[in-house]
Amino acid sequence: MNLDLSGKTALITGGAGGIGRAISQTLAEAGARVIIVCRDSIKAEETKALIEKKDAQAEYYILNLADEQDREEGLNRILKEHGRIDILVNNAGISGHMGPVADTPLKELQSVLDVNLAAPFHLAQKVIPSMQKQGFGRIINISSVAPRVNPAYSVTYNMSKAGLNSFTASLSREVAAHGITVNALAPGLVMTDRIKTKRLPGLAAESGKAEEEILNGMKSKSDTRELTTEAELAETVLFLCSGSAKNISGEVIEISGGYQG
Repeated sequence: MNLDLSGKTALITGGAGGIGRAISQTLAEAGARVIIVCRDSIKAEETKALIEKKDAQAEYYILNLADEQDREEGLNRILKEHGRIDILVNNAGISGHMGPVADTPLKELQSVLDVNLAAPFHLAQKVIPSMQKQGFGRIINISSVAPRVNPAYSVTYNMSKAGLNSFTASLSREVAAHGITVNALAPGLVMTDRIKTKRLPGLAAESGKAEEEILNGMKSKSDTRELTTEAELAETVLFLCSGSAKNISGEVIEISGGYQG
């Protein structure tokens, strides 16, 4: 299996932390020139340094993906400086308002749709022409099991990821004949630094339970009794970017251990 991405340029949104950092590092170590798009310059510098320590290439651009003008100007600048994007990973996303539909301000719905749906649409729109011209492209959208599980009080997020799945399938039908594959990954619970350092301690403090007990409760929601790791997601992204995955397109691939919610 050939997973070499030498000569490819990969743009990863939200690529400086968590799942995005793992994807950025994995693609860079496979030979891709990585472009990180995010809002946090400190995390971006840290990720860039980690990548360069492995003698790989990375740079970053600070963009507000919720803002259409910032996206447009930022992508124009990136394309002018790099000529083309071979791989687009739409990883950035927000959870948004958690609560009943009746109490959800419309501006909260719009903010989630702007980042989780409008930004992937806009970025794909900008990079597809150069992908079509060269007859190669990879677009990977990081979705969620949320549209399948449909947890209550998370409607704005569930809606945005359902829309992202539909976008994935529809766009694939438009561009697959040009050598461009479009897929989505749908993780369940992922063991991130945020869960380790914030969510577990917070839930332990609220409930009076030990962190290990809470973690085991999280694991029990998956058939495998394990949480998905950032590395598992990043390695799947790498495979989908490779020539070995040229006939996989329009798919929403769950990496959740059989998460049941």
